[in-house]
Amino acid sequence: MGDEAVADVLDIYNRRTDLLCLVCAGTLDKRELERQIACSRPTIDRSFRELEDLGVLASSGTTHELTAFGELFCQEFTRTRAALTTLTDMRDVLSVLPRDSPIDMRLLKGATAHRAAEHAPQEPFLDVVDAAADATEIRGYSSTVLPSYVDAFYSLVVEEAMPATLVFTADVVETLERNYPDRFADLTEADHTTVYETTATEMYGLLVGDDVVAVPVGDDGGSLRGVVVNDTPAALTWAEAWFEELVSANDTSPI
Repeated sequence: MGDEAVADVLDIYNRRTDLLCLVCAGTLDKRELERQIACSRPTIDRSFRELEDLGVLASSGTTHELTAFGELFCQEFTRTRAALTTLTDMRDVLSVLPRDSPIDMRLLKGATAHRAAEHAPQEPFLDVVDAAADATEIRGYSSTVLPSYVDAFYSLVVEEAMPATLVFTADVVETLERNYPDRFADLTEADHTTVYETTATEMYGLLVGDDVVAVPVGDDGGSLRGVVVNDTPAALTWAEAWFEELVSANDTSPI
């Protein structure tokens, strides 16, 4: 019986999504439902009977209300629908990440994603630079090197003396030492910076500002897919915990 009941719930989730959205938002008038979702009255009557059979609604004559189970049902329906909407909206960015990527819904809920376009493949990186420019202190991780990125962060961190804790992969450190020796020396020797090298390589980066997180995501070919930006407390909690774990890992060491 338990499996059958779950199947019934999932079935009505699938078939009556539009109606459930309105019912869970408090619209229980059948005429109003008929108007808003352009659905026939017999279909709405049948849907209400299904919801009553599930225990979501209770009726008294022509009056309907959510039951205690219905209230909880609606909370989970709303939460699940919001989560799935977020995931599907970002699937083109997230699908390139490996299965064991530590990114979770704390970063994604309430986030926006700026996609890379063919005519401007690096433009989303401006979101990362903007997040840093608005901060009083930054923490960041990078596994890629871009000349414009180097210029922007050299200006912010070295020339403007913004406090920073930065973690670079070994490949990035090697590239910076080879191609930007003076700038990299300025960065590592500044009193207000702490720079680490790590062997941990992710297909995304991280920038944590005062109250915003920016995560650039690349594919296995090195191309930028997009940048996820979020300013919610949950996203900041995720980012801070991930960064602290990275800094304290055995394969991360100060430069």
